[in-house]
Amino acid sequence: MKVAFAKFSAFFSRLVMALLAVAALALLLFGHKPTAYHLPNGQRVHGRIVVTFWENWTRFEEAAMRDIVNKFNMSQHRIFVHMVSVSQADLKTVISVAGGDPPDIVVLWSGDMGAFIGHHALTSLQPMVRAGIVTPHTYVPYVWKVCAPFGKLYALGATPETCALYWNKTMFAQAGLNPNQPPTTLRQLDAYARKLTIIGKHGRLIRAGFLPTEPGWWNSFWGVYFGNHLYNNKTGFFNINTPQQIAAYRWFQSFSREYGYRAVDNFQSGFGQFNSPLNAFMCGKVAMELQGPYFANFIRRNKKSLVGHFGVAPFPCAHLPPGTDTYGDVDVWAIPRHARHVQAAMQVLAFFIRQENIEKLDDLHCKASPLTAVSRSFIRHNPNPYIMVFENSMRHQHVAITPPSPVWMRVNSQLNVMAQRIWLGAPVKKSLAYTQHLVNRWVRTSQRIAAQRARENP
Repeated sequence: MKVAFAKFSAFFSRLVMALLAVAALALLLFGHKPTAYHLPNGQRVHGRIVVTFWENWTRFEEAAMRDIVNKFNMSQHRIFVHMVSVSQADLKTVISVAGGDPPDIVVLWSGDMGAFIGHHALTSLQPMVRAGIVTPHTYVPYVWKVCAPFGKLYALGATPETCALYWNKTMFAQAGLNPNQPPTTLRQLDAYARKLTIIGKHGRLIRAGFLPTEPGWWNSFWGVYFGNHLYNNKTGFFNINTPQQIAAYRWFQSFSREYGYRAVDNFQSGFGQFNSPLNAFMCGKVAMELQGPYFANFIRRNKKSLVGHFGVAPFPCAHLPPGTDTYGDVDVWAIPRHARHVQAAMQVLAFFIRQENIEKLDDLHCKASPLTAVSRSFIRHNPNPYIMVFENSMRHQHVAITPPSPVWMRVNSQLNVMAQRIWLGAPVKKSLAYTQHLVNRWVRTSQRIAAQRARENP
């Protein structure tokens, strides 16, 4: 009897805790909504349609978006945009859609698109295409592919980023390298990295010329720079175990083999936060790094002494000119399924993507514009001195995007696990073959479930 009571008590405690967690989450997502809204001039809003907008940026990047929202709210008298900074907006949007009370507009990462579209969690923006507000020529090709991965528009591009090579000119000069000539091939990158690396007693790393694991955000995409196309849009399968990928991850592994993964791990454990003066590149612990356009903004804000002493150029490719193959990302504006004010939200988005508004937002983010048309003043006055490096790379036809697959999040997690194992010495070919087999199984299961849903809901 005591055992039964103990089991019931434990079950009841878990049930109460679960209900409290759900209630807390519901309060976070749907509770405490303001009843009064005010314009930037303090004037109270009356009789407007209130469009709720979840923004996932914070600090100065959030402030940049808020400027555009304030401009919209002051430009007319019918709609008011209530912007809220929400962490993990993608996860909370999924929950809110399931609960039938999502925001009207949300910012998503490009990696969210496949899962959101696959689970019918987004509202189609095709009415904006039919009205001529947005066309395939509005955006540079890779941004359009992210927003309309299967030919149907589900999102609008906001702030884009392609990856490029940052290098410290002072360190180049100290190592006897021309500070104005970055490496243009991967073989040259490796040679420069060795010259720039400083190793102390007992193999301790003092400075790294280059590390593919710093910052380690793109471990799934190194194959891009070796000519690999990670995703097949037509079949929905991934190209993981390919000759290009094998070459890419052997190159990736060569750094841990040369310096010792324990030495690199100890070295990286001393790095500070990304947005701080103790960032590995900013404090001089890493001489070259793969990064996006926004990095110039963080350098300017955290390490002013480095401004004017670093360069940016296309990241080298294995067999092609630098910048020919690269990875591109973009955060997007989307309207979730079950949004209450779809038409009003589309009017807001139409305002957001006006050239002067997009350029103002991307200027404050230190990023290039996702639009095909770019004004001279945007380039001339951009705070990023290397903005044209990113403007040019975005217009290549071979910019790789995050695969628009419903299982991408799971695949990306597994690719990162694979990269970590390879970094620690696991055989490259065996690791890729295993991951390919695993991912193929996930894709087949996903496709089977999608086909079953289609039959049940024709």
